[in-house]
Amino acid sequence: MKFFRTLAQWLSGTPAGAAQGDIGLYYYVRVRRSGEVVRIRINPNNDLSLTDDESGYFVRKVAVGTRSFERVELEVTYDKNRRVIDVQVQGGDLVDQAAYEADQAAQAAKER
Repeated sequence: MKFFRTLAQWLSGTPAGAAQGDIGLYYYVRVRRSGEVVRIRINPNNDLSLTDDESGYFVRKVAVGTRSFERVELEVTYDKNRRVIDVQVQGGDLVDQAAYEADQAAQAAKER
């Protein structure tokens, strides 16, 4: 069995023993009504759609808070090189990873 795994890694160009990296793009949004911070993951290889005029890409994701069950919608527009042009959030506000980690730590402290 190890032979086939090594062969598959060799054929795919992945060195044996190398960890597969996460290519996901993470965005963090604070739900307006509850204040909960939600993490949204976008896979740039699968989630992006070509714009109608083919000048770039866009993605629209709807996330639901785990504590409040409120919906928040994230829409991101990218150029042809997949660099962010615009970020729109409905039902919440864009925040950074530190705000997400602080929210997770506060929730963990409440559950103790």
